[in-house]
Amino acid sequence: MKLTTDTPITLRLPDFARVHLVLVGAGGTGSHIATGLAALSLELTARGTACTVDIVDPDKVERKNIGRQLFCAADLGKFKAVVLAERLRGAYRLPAAEIPAPFSAPMVAPAARTLTVIVGAVDNPAARAEMAAAVERGAGSVWWLDAGNENHSGQVALGNALQVAPALGFVDSLPAPHVVYPDLVAAPKAKKRAASCADATAEGTQGLMVNRMAAAWALALLHDFLLDTVRYFAVDFDLRHAGVRSRALTTNELAPWTKARR
Repeated sequence: MKLTTDTPITLRLPDFARVHLVLVGAGGTGSHIATGLAALSLELTARGTACTVDIVDPDKVERKNIGRQLFCAADLGKFKAVVLAERLRGAYRLPAAEIPAPFSAPMVAPAARTLTVIVGAVDNPAARAEMAAAVERGAGSVWWLDAGNENHSGQVALGNALQVAPALGFVDSLPAPHVVYPDLVAAPKAKKRAASCADATAEGTQGLMVNRMAAAWALALLHDFLLDTVRYFAVDFDLRHAGVRSRALTTNELAPWTKARR
């Protein structure tokens, strides 16, 4: 019998002096992620690393969003991206910019000594396909943290490449979310378009807390990526059964996306 071992891998990032976060989606999950980005940005700044935040979303605040997302009656009719960016600037004095338009890959331009991270919080494959395109265009210099959910479950994943190449216990890239979860960029098979998170929640088919949980896991992974040590690169959760399954940063877990050595 052949025994296999599962060896921990350490993620090694290049030196950077600035972090640029691009939040794509300001709705059920994104509005909750935004305040967490403020906390991370303030901590980075306190440690001497500059941080800027862009918030991208073409939608406006509707009545159905109140309570389910972090918006109030005074925000009705305003662009979600504008509301959240103004909130971050006013409450935390953060350099946050709003982009009230659909996300497209060219919006992300890698810069020298800048760690660029797209934080995806959308509910449609077309937007995720653009994020995947931005990662592929970045050739390893653009990271993508994606948070997605169904009615009572969800997943979060972080990556920047199609394949990885661990060496001597280290790795400088992780498999991108659309590589780990191909369905993220697959067109829905159903003839009728799937309901948005807001509609599903209003109908009672989606739990009120699933977006908040997706946001919490995304922020926890982003915190470790920016400020601590990454020990896993993806996590699946199920609120109805209190289930959590993480993909640890190890040789076995990375094996499906590891380049064959010559």
